[in-house]
Parts: sequence; C-alpha cells; structure tokens
Amino acid sequence: MDIFHYGNRSGVRGDLRLVLLLLVVILMTVSVAGLASAKSIKDAAAFYKGKNLTLVVPYKPGGGYDTWGRLLAPYLGKYTGTRVIVKNMPGAGGMLGINEVYNARPNGLTINIQNAVAAVTNQLVGVKGVRYDMLKYNWLGRLTTDRRVLVMRKGAAVKTIDALIGSKTPIKLGATGLGGSTYVDAVISKKALNLPIEIVHGYDSSSEVDLGLLRGEIDGTYGSYSSRLGMVKAGEQFIIMQSGKSRSAIIPDIPTWFEVAPSEKAKTILAVLNAMHETGRPLAAPPGVPPERIAFLREALDKTMMDPEFINSAKKAKREIDYVSGQEMEAIIRTSLEISDPEIKKVFVDAVKGDI
Repeated sequence: MDIFHYGNRSGVRGDLRLVLLLLVVILMTVSVAGLASAKSIKDAAAFYKGKNLTLVVPYKPGGGYDTWGRLLAPYLGKYTGTRVIVKNMPGAGGMLGINEVYNARPNGLTINIQNAVAAVTNQLVGVKGVRYDMLKYNWLGRLTTDRRVLVMRKGAAVKTIDALIGSKTPIKLGATGLGGSTYVDAVISKKALNLPIEIVHGYDSSSEVDLGLLRGEIDGTYGSYSSRLGMVKAGEQFIIMQSGKSRSAIIPDIPTWFEVAPSEKAKTILAVLNAMHETGRPLAAPPGVPPERIAFLREALDKTMMDPEFINSAKKAKREIDYVSGQEMEAIIRTSLEISDPEIKKVFVDAVKGDI
C-alpha cells in the first residue's frame, strides 16, 4: 500500500483518498471511544447495583437541605440501583459534613448536598477547621440557587429595610455557625449597608433559627426564599429585603440590597456575594473517585432532575429547581473563588473571621 505517499501523486484523486482515509480513522476513533465510554458506564452500573449510597446532609433534620436530600433519595436510588441512605451530620455551620465527605473513601458510595456559599466562603478566607478544597471536589450538579431574603419575626420593632437602616438600637439577627450562609449574608450586608445589627450565631440549622424567632430571642434572619416561604405564609415572618440586582417577579414589592446600597463600593461587595450565591445547593463526591463512577452519578442526577415525578414532588414541597450539570458547576465554583480585588477579598476575610 502507498497510503503514506499522497504528496507524490498528481491530481485530485490522491487528495480525495487521503481525506477519505482520515475520515475512516476519525470515525473508528470516535466509535472506539464511544464503546469504551459505554462499557465504563456499564461497569459503573454493575458496581453500584444493590449497594448502599450514603447522602450526607450537613444539617439537622427538618431544614431545607434535609428536605432536598429526602426528595432526592428515592430517585437517585432508582437511577443508580442503590439504596440511598440520608445521613444528617450537622456541625460548624455545615462544615463538618463537607469535611467528612471530602475525606471519605473515594469509592463513590458517599456523596453530599452542600451549602456551597458557606463552603466557598470558608475556603476563601481560610476559616479554621476547613479540611477540603472546593476545586478538587467531584461536582455532580447543582439542584437550585435560591434568592436570599431578610425576614423579621411577627412583632419585630422594624417593618421595612429603611426602618432597619435608621434604627437607633441594634436589631438581633440569628445565624447558623461561623461561615454559614445566614452568617455570611448578615456580616457582609452589615458591612456594605451599614446595618445596625447584632449577629447571634451558633444555631445548628434554619429550623433552630426559626425556634429562636418564635421565642423572641432574635428579631430576624437571612435565608433562601423557599426556606422562609412557609413561615411567611403562616404569618410568623415577613420579608423586608431581597438579594439580587433586580426585584424578583415573585416578590416585586420588596427592595433589593442593591437598591439601598449607599455607595459603589457597597454594590461591588454585594456583587461578589451574589456571585457566591450562584453556587447554590450542589451535590458532590470526594476527590479520587474513578471517572466512570462520577460519570454514572452525574447521569443518574441528570435523569432524576428530569423525572416528571421528581419535578412534581419538588413542586409539592415548594422547592424550586434551578439545575446545572456537574461540568457547569465546576466552572461556577472556579469563578466564585476568584476575587481579584484584594480590598474586597479583605472585607470577606474580616467579616467571616469576626473582625467586622
């Protein structure tokens, strides 16, 4: 055969034969890669069949993350062939559960749902106790990203964000552990908006914060819109401010924190916080899990999030789906950890460490 000598042939025929040969090689390569990929997924499916898959929720039962975990469990089981066990592991504002899974045996049988805003912030500022690297986690996908709201309890002295800003006495806001999203929202907005607030942190979960509000220990708290909705509808809490640059169509009468920001610097700080909130509530597996198992878990989560029964269950539970894939989540995490302005980064470091 003379396939390596087309440069010595005259006319179009030699060039055409070269093109056809290259096409054949490409098609064969793609076919082999596809078969290898299909085989890998099949091998992963065989590995998972009949095993226990532990889904760690880093908060106590009863909160929003726990609700998501229990909604997901039967469907992940359906698409992985496993028995999914939801394991609550509260502590350190969610950090305990994130540390645990990051350092778990990398066999793909332990995953978690995360408060990624808190996890990113803790890593960014170097909070004591962080034993993970968000850039090395295997991201399976993001379930949702909720608009953040500031709520007050029924009977609170302030009724609007303007009244809070103008308050002569500190208003107590409840929060979970140091570095938790309720804590981060409170300290950053306090700095950016000059809010006269006292932050009472250390609650184990959002449900514990709710109890504090009902008992009158605290006046308000931050949270996702979906997690606050039940109490708002029950008349126990009311919203005075929302995150974002523009108002949500769901709560069009509530001002955003950008609307009350007193300066461009404040808006820049809040823009960084907004970017962090894009990380939302993702699922992840520890580093070192074989790639074919990660691909299999991502595929199972994709199928779950498109399952009509799951979508209906989430709707009944008042959980809004805003899904992105594992690959997209990787990019979101990278972006959230990049703060180019050292002055702005210092604001977050000082806030989370309690220096603000």
